[in-house]
Amino acid sequence: MDSTLAQFGRAAVVLLWMIAAACGSKTPTQPTDPFPTGPKITCPEAPPPVTATNGQSAVVQYGTATFSGGGPNVSISCAPPNGSVFPVGTSAVVCTASDSRQRTDSCTFNVVVRTPPRISATRFVAFGDSITWGEDGRSSFFTAESDRTVIRPAVQFPTSQTYPGVLQQNLQGRYTTQAVTVANSGLAGEKAGDSATLSRFNGTIAGGAYDAVLLMEGSNDIASRDSRDIPPAVANLRTMIRNARSRNMRAFLATVPPMVAGRPRALPYTLVPELNSQIRSAAAAEGVPLVDIEAGFGSAFDQYIGFDGLHPNEAGYAKIAEIFFNVLRSNLELQPALTAPASLPFFRPRK
Repeated sequence: MDSTLAQFGRAAVVLLWMIAAACGSKTPTQPTDPFPTGPKITCPEAPPPVTATNGQSAVVQYGTATFSGGGPNVSISCAPPNGSVFPVGTSAVVCTASDSRQRTDSCTFNVVVRTPPRISATRFVAFGDSITWGEDGRSSFFTAESDRTVIRPAVQFPTSQTYPGVLQQNLQGRYTTQAVTVANSGLAGEKAGDSATLSRFNGTIAGGAYDAVLLMEGSNDIASRDSRDIPPAVANLRTMIRNARSRNMRAFLATVPPMVAGRPRALPYTLVPELNSQIRSAAAAEGVPLVDIEAGFGSAFDQYIGFDGLHPNEAGYAKIAEIFFNVLRSNLELQPALTAPASLPFFRPRK
C-alpha cells in the first residue's frame, strides 16, 4: 500500500513539472534600480570679466549649474555663491551636485574681476573761444527788434552741458579711482591769432596746475571771411603747443566744428575746411594728437549746430566731448596689469 502511494506521489510531481514546463514558467528576477548612476553636473559658462569700480572688489552674478542622472533628491551648491563679492583677480567657483545616496560630482569655472582703467593725466584745461566756453546759439545771435537789428548777450549752457563739463563726466565715469578734472578756459569772441590770446594761454599754464591742454580755437579768426587770417591763427596754435610742451604738458589740437550755411552767424562757413586743413597739418608737424571735431560731426553735422549756425547745441557739445574722450583714452589710458589665474584644485568625481 505504501509503495503504491509513493509511486503515485512521484508521478504527481513529474506531471506538475511537465505542466509548468509547458506553460513556460521562469525563475523570478530582482527589481531594477531606477537610479543606477550618480549625478553628473555641468557648470555655467564663466561670466564676462567685471570691473571693480572701487579698485578692490565687485559683486558678480553668474549662471546656474545643471545636472543629469542621479537621484533621488539631487541638490546643487556653488562656492562662493552666486552674487558674492569677489576680490580683484581670478577666483575659482566650485559647483557640486549630490544625491541622497551621497554620490557627488563637481565642476569648476573662473570669475575674473579687473581693476578699473587708469589714465596717465588727470588735470586737463580746455582752452579756446566761445565754443569751449559753451555759448548757447539759440539765444546769442543777431535778431530784429522793430526797425533795428541787435545782438543779444551771449548765454552760456549750464556747466554740465558744455563740452569740458561733459568730458569731465565721461572721464570720471571711466577712471573711477582717480580724480579727473577738466577746467574750462574758454573766452567768447577770442581769436587764436591775437597776441592777447597767446598771453592769456601762457598765463593759464604758468602755474603748473594742469597735465594737459585741449586746444580748439580759430572760428573767430575767419569771421572777416579773409583766408589771410588763417596762417597767423595756426601759427599761434603751434606756439601754444610748444609752450605747453616746454612745461611738460601734453597738448591735444582740435579742428573747429563746421558751420551751417544760411544761418545768422555762419557767413564764413566756406573757410572752415581750409582752416581745419591747416590745423590738421599743424598737429602733424608738431607731433601732437589731432582731435578732428569736423570729421567727427560727419555729413549730417547740422543736427549738432544751434540756430545761429556757429555754436553747437546741447547734442553738439556732448559730441565734442565724446570725440575728445576717445582721443584721450587712446593716447593716455594705461595698460592694465596682467592678473595670473589662480591655481585650481583638481576634482575627481565620486560615483
